[in-house]
This record gives sequence, structure tokens and C-alpha cells, in this order.
Amino acid sequence: MCWSGEASAALALTGFASTAFFYRRGESQVLCLALAYFSLMELLQAYTYSVIDQCLNPNNQIATFLGYMHIAFQPFFVNAVSMHFIPEPSRKRIAPFVYILCFAAATVFMMRIYPFQWSSFCFDHYYQFLPGTQLKFLMPFCGTEICSTSGQWHIAWAIPASGSIQMANSYVYAAFLMPLLYGSWKLVLYHFTTGPLLAYLTTNDMNEWAAVWCLYSIGLLLLLIKTPIRHYLYVTNWYGCRYPQFFK
Repeated sequence: MCWSGEASAALALTGFASTAFFYRRGESQVLCLALAYFSLMELLQAYTYSVIDQCLNPNNQIATFLGYMHIAFQPFFVNAVSMHFIPEPSRKRIAPFVYILCFAAATVFMMRIYPFQWSSFCFDHYYQFLPGTQLKFLMPFCGTEICSTSGQWHIAWAIPASGSIQMANSYVYAAFLMPLLYGSWKLVLYHFTTGPLLAYLTTNDMNEWAAVWCLYSIGLLLLLIKTPIRHYLYVTNWYGCRYPQFFK
């Protein structure tokens, strides 16, 4: 299986066209906005294919940097979708706190690419599958230089980032653990299965994993909007109990 710039462009156009169509039909604005945001990533990937593997090309470096920035702000949209599936009173109550924490997570995630003297680089930690093979890093979006290269079948992103697991996991805390905290466990399970898990099963390159995950996110959202799947993702209580007073 091999992806291409043309395929990314077609998927991006499908995402944008679907966003406009579903919005005009009166579908959830939150779901439509999330679909548009992830379609924007696919459009960026389509452009990246025009400069892929050209690590000294400023356009390649800028596209890689913009991909990293897009990921940094994804928890805002992930949580917007996750909160869509909890009771409205609870959603309105917690939304400001959730978005403040998303902003904090985005800030920490962006701080990873600043060369703090007290922090080691992610490329100090790597492993190899077999002798003589290319180095495989232990966390996504890691490399000795900022560059988008060809992965097994999609784009592999690299950037000299901090090796701090806590900073790298700020995305995980915001996009997965926080929705679990306010009870949107069905959406988290759906997101995890159709996003990172599926991406992990289709590539063994951690730098490619993030781009593949973003690609699958468009399909994830299209299924949410277009099929009856979303009706099974709503929750009416907090893990079988009434929502705690803070959420009311």
C-alpha cells in the first residue's frame, strides 16, 4: 500500500466538501468543524508530498513545522467532539475548564521543540528492528533535523524535540485522559480504536504513525456524522452514576 499527494488532496477535498454538505444539512457544528480541521491537515500533507525527502528545502521544513503545530492544537477539537456526547448541562459547565487545559497541553507540546539546556533530545532514545536498518525512534515526530520523509506508505515527520515523556504525553493527557475524566468513554474507545491503534497496526515507524493517524481521523469523523454509529456514543451518566456536582 502506498499513499500519494494526489490521494491526500482527494481526501482533503472530500473532507471539505463533506463539511459543507453536512453543515448545510444542519448537522452538529462541532463535528463539522472538527472534520474541516483534520481535512486541513490532509491538505497540508498533500502539499508536503511535493517537497518530501528534500530536507534542506525550506518549504519542506515549514510544512513539517506546520504539521507539528496542527497536532499541538488537535486536543481542542478532540475534546469538542468528546463533549458533544455527554449531557448538555455538563458540557456547558466544564467546557471553559476543558479548553483551558487544552491550551496548557498545546503550550507544553510546543515547548518540546525549544532547545532547553536542561532537556535531552528525543533522538537520544532510539532502537533498531534489525542490524543495518534505519534508526527507529521511541516517540512520534522525532529526528535529528526537521524534515518530512517517505515512510513505509505515508509521510514520516521528524523534528528535533525534547525527549521528555511528560511533555510528549501532554497530547495524550488532553485528548484521551481528560475525556475519560468527564465520562465520554465511548468516544475515547472509538477514537483510540480507529485512530492510534489502527495507525499502529498499519506502520511500524513512529514518525509515520502520527501522519497515518491524522489520515484515519477524517474517516473516523465521516463515520460519526454520516452513520448511526454516533447514536451509540452518547452517555447519559458518569460511569453508571449521576454526574458529580462539579459537572452539573
